[in-house]
Amino acid sequence: MRRFEELKDELSKHGVRVVALSKDGLDDVAMQTKRDKLSFPLLSDPELKAIRQYGLEHHKAVEFSTARFSIAGVPLALFPSVKTMAIPTSLLIDEEGVVRWIDQADDYRLRSNEERIMQAVGKAFPL
Repeated sequence: MRRFEELKDELSKHGVRVVALSKDGLDDVAMQTKRDKLSFPLLSDPELKAIRQYGLEHHKAVEFSTARFSIAGVPLALFPSVKTMAIPTSLLIDEEGVVRWIDQADDYRLRSNEERIMQAVGKAFPL
């Protein structure tokens, strides 16, 4: 998929503004914004309030703790647990807050493709 910068003009013709939402804290969001040179807002939602409102919470991601502990004197460093995260999702929300289109893959590693997004933009926000 082309980077957002390449789609920016096309999206703005339809009055679409891109905003991203992350469960990461403010420091991580600031670092990612700088690292990836994002030209759109990346908002922080560490308590998952907005993420839950849109039903985008994912409970199947496995996380390994780096906390050190030992069992019977044997040091262990990794402890698996399930972590809560946002499911990568593309939403088109109109100025009234109504969701006009949603695209969400079953696999949290996948994102919407440009063609699907632009078709949805054209239908939801025609020129």
